[in-house]
Amino acid sequence: MFLRPPTGLKSVFELTSERLFLSVLSPSSAERVSDYLVRNRSFHEPFHQIHDNSYFLPSTQRRYLRADMDGFLAGSQCPFWIIKQSDPSLIVGRLAFSSLIRGALQSCLMGYHLDRKEEGKGYMTEAILCACDYMFNTWKIHRIQADIMPENQRSVHTIERCGFKYSGTNEKYMAINGQWRDHATYALLNDEYFNPDIIR
Repeated sequence: MFLRPPTGLKSVFELTSERLFLSVLSPSSAERVSDYLVRNRSFHEPFHQIHDNSYFLPSTQRRYLRADMDGFLAGSQCPFWIIKQSDPSLIVGRLAFSSLIRGALQSCLMGYHLDRKEEGKGYMTEAILCACDYMFNTWKIHRIQADIMPENQRSVHTIERCGFKYSGTNEKYMAINGQWRDHATYALLNDEYFNPDIIR
């Protein structure tokens, strides 16, 4: 993993993995973000909260990107958009670290989603490993948590490949597609990340 100047979409910070750019995008990228969300709306719907039509407008996403950028610069969140190096003008996913708690916990939450056309290619595994390396080594996070609906087996397999361990299930934990749904909690600790059994 290494850092490089932003490429393609307008970004304020960028990580590079073998095949991907992980970018904190500026508000000027709202049109591209909106396009990604619209073309994946029905695909993501079963695993996300309900959004009305206004959420998918570039004007709305411009506000979200401004909040993302401000949060990143303030050190309160790390919101990456996933871009393929082979097509640096196209967004293919999102990987965000939020709810950062400092002090004695040094923890955060991780959430992600991917373009339906890019599933099964190892992109999310690659992005998670790259971003977790950055969070552990640069932000000095101790524990990263991901909450997943148990029936989302593709996501469960991805998170387990990255070394996350199951730590329990929370009943009616989050409102997804209009219903309170159970979520399984997975976590990765800083020292466990360096386990040689984790796929790199």
